[in-house]
Amino acid sequence: MSLDRRESPGLSKDEFRNLYRNIMGDTKTQVNIRQAYTILNCTGKHVTSAHLIEQWRYLDEKISVSRLNDIYEKADELEVDSTGYAKAAKTKTLKPEEILNAVKEGSLIDKQYLEIVLKDFTNDNGCVDIGALLDVAAQSKVEIVNKLLGPKVEEDESFELKVRGCMTVYPKVQCISYTIDVDQPTFCELILRLADNSDVPTDRFNNDLFLVVYNRDHKLIGLTRHVLESRKYSTGMITINRGDEVMIVGMGTTMNRKSSTTERATLIEENSKLSKRFKYTLMNIFDSFDVDLDGLLNKQEMNFYTVASGDSELTDQDWAVYLNSFENRDGCLTMGGFIKIHEVEATDPEGNATADLWHSLHCLGYDTQLSSIYGCSYDIEAHTSRPIGMLPRLQYVVKEHRSL
Repeated sequence: MSLDRRESPGLSKDEFRNLYRNIMGDTKTQVNIRQAYTILNCTGKHVTSAHLIEQWRYLDEKISVSRLNDIYEKADELEVDSTGYAKAAKTKTLKPEEILNAVKEGSLIDKQYLEIVLKDFTNDNGCVDIGALLDVAAQSKVEIVNKLLGPKVEEDESFELKVRGCMTVYPKVQCISYTIDVDQPTFCELILRLADNSDVPTDRFNNDLFLVVYNRDHKLIGLTRHVLESRKYSTGMITINRGDEVMIVGMGTTMNRKSSTTERATLIEENSKLSKRFKYTLMNIFDSFDVDLDGLLNKQEMNFYTVASGDSELTDQDWAVYLNSFENRDGCLTMGGFIKIHEVEATDPEGNATADLWHSLHCLGYDTQLSSIYGCSYDIEAHTSRPIGMLPRLQYVVKEHRSL
């Protein structure tokens, strides 16, 4: 059978991505060699199994849509010329087993499927009607390509979710971590950024925090390997599932201790009012525990603060008192209400207010000058292929987590 190689006009990049999307479901999913072979042959271009196997020697196990499009554009197309086609169409002596035996070991052609197809074109003499097979194959290929191309659609829809958290590395190693809530496996890029906090010294926690994603079996799914810019880090594209855990781990590389001092910043003035400096600190603490970034503290967020600062769990009765006594909106505490709670505490008739406040600040990583040398806050951006939820909780970081 005579063959020649001809240049095919082929598909545009947009058409190729559209076809890829219709086969794989989206353009973020990477493909293995067998999936790539299927996609290439659905484009209408006759790419041989041997050609793709040769190309794959220099590639990873899976490749992206852009890399496959490069292969598609550069691949020579194997076509039957008119003379060869006429000669093949007249062939009436090829047995199905001869064709099947011609498929080499390691070929990407599915011999079992090919055997089923050949049965439909085998005549009464037990030979394959090559002409009929070629005609139907050519017609079907055009129909398949047109169907897969379908109407032009916009690029895959993407979603974004932002949450905030905070952590301390001393005296307790604790952080706000998250559980992924999603209906099905979802492509996701998680970006960790150190949040703006005037209480945290500028040299603290830079390149020191990692975002770690692991599943219910504590198998590592992803971590922030890529530095996007100063104080901003990415996991790259990973696949997440319901129940996966997102945790922040501090490595302690910026924890060079400065000289301690027994002199303490003023928290409560002589008139029992909070000092201006301490109010700024309370504002930063409020922002650190505003997990959903709505400018308010709901009951769960306030409970995170209460427990992280060394107190017991917030009860429903405690929360009801806060809402009845302090400024709130939509069932949540405002920043003004949060500061007012501490102003009331400052008037403790037993005189323990200052000691209690310093205990809370110490638990949150503050030193005696209201510098957050052992604690910081962070923002997490989730860029996903479908909507997800990130359910927060306050968690102690133990040796098992750090071993990940």
